[in-house]
Amino acid sequence: MENVYKKVLVCIDGSKGSDRALRDAVDVVKYSESHLDILRVLDINTLEYAGAGLSLNTDHIMEIEAANKEYMLDIRKKVIEEYGLEADQVDVHLRFGNPKVIIVEEFQPEHQNDLIVIGSTGKNFVERVVVGSVASHIIKVANCDVLVSKKTDKE
Repeated sequence: MENVYKKVLVCIDGSKGSDRALRDAVDVVKYSESHLDILRVLDINTLEYAGAGLSLNTDHIMEIEAANKEYMLDIRKKVIEEYGLEADQVDVHLRFGNPKVIIVEEFQPEHQNDLIVIGSTGKNFVERVVVGSVASHIIKVANCDVLVSKKTDKE
């Protein structure tokens, strides 16, 4: 069978919607015997208003980066061990910046992904609005196919 997609990009943020997107991306990769890039983009503008509204210093940003690198390695391990992909099929990436810019203007062209998989909603109301706008932007701007995963009522 001819590979439908060679390089799949899934964008995750820790929400149930992105969990669904990850599972859908794994299914596509298994079917097409392709490669999976798992990307998490941390928006520093959102992070600096975290907690009590205090801006983050370099130490805080380094802690956030270290924790998220560990999280991404855990996701990679899960995809390999629980979902059955081969180690050489999966790479994880962590970037800081505006998700709209990073995903479609930087990462996807750089890695030549031919499919982007993204969840339709974020973790809370504000993130649902932001992620919804990210998904809309990706659909409009991406120069490859886009799959928007929607979680079911049971998820």
